[in-house]
Amino acid sequence: MFDLLPSRSRHILVCGHRGHVVDGHENTRPAFRHAAGLGASLCEIDLRLTRDERLVVFHDDILDDASTGAGLISQLDYGQIAQFRTKARNGMPIEGQPIELFENVLAFCHDLGLGLIVEIKDKVEDAAYLEQVVALLRAAGMFERVLISSFDYVVLRDIKRLAPGIRTMGINYHRLVEPAASARSATMDVMNTDYPQFAPDLAESLHGAGIGVSHFVPRPEFFALRRGYGTDYLEKLDVYLRAGLIDMLVCDDVGWAVDFVVNSGLTVARLDPITSPGPAV
Repeated sequence: MFDLLPSRSRHILVCGHRGHVVDGHENTRPAFRHAAGLGASLCEIDLRLTRDERLVVFHDDILDDASTGAGLISQLDYGQIAQFRTKARNGMPIEGQPIELFENVLAFCHDLGLGLIVEIKDKVEDAAYLEQVVALLRAAGMFERVLISSFDYVVLRDIKRLAPGIRTMGINYHRLVEPAASARSATMDVMNTDYPQFAPDLAESLHGAGIGVSHFVPRPEFFALRRGYGTDYLEKLDVYLRAGLIDMLVCDDVGWAVDFVVNSGLTVARLDPITSPGPAV
């Protein structure tokens, strides 16, 4: 089970958002393999449930924008979805990849030695959804190498009731009045705050309650453009990292994130090697 408060020892987790996606891939084996090669500690993936109740790794509720298919995932069986391939949102010419079942991605990332943040995207209507998630994690030997994440804090509370010992991360877009209280209400272990809502007092509140601090930042070109207008958030981010306010940095560009962390005087946290074999991919 990996440390969710590595800032205490001048370490930080680096997470590839949907893998390393700046080459056009997301939620696919090339994205995860590239992220691991660049030094990621974890990758974030997204879950959707098909009509025949199979969990697939895909961000959107529809296939239209990031695959060769069309339609709502919830209205299609996996056999139909498996005929399609992924495509880059920005039109970049890449080789399309399969839309994978969750259990196959778990096995693949197990063999890569990656941890995962598993974001539940669907509105969860009953316990069967969460029971399937937990069962697949256990079967893959990944239960202790995963954070379950969601914008829905009720889901985080419920999955922890279902599977004590599972660790969770709430996703936050807001400047919260009582960050630690919000985190405790959902029994979360980590809270992620997206740029630009992150602030030192938020991190201090969470750390004071023993809760890990994750921060999502956009791609480096986002900041480069704004630097030309005289504002540089990355200067602040460097200060935050050096002050030990952040335990995990999440970004689309894993190589850039690793370099930024190292240049800020921190060490990227590596997960312990997996000793138990995973299922065949």
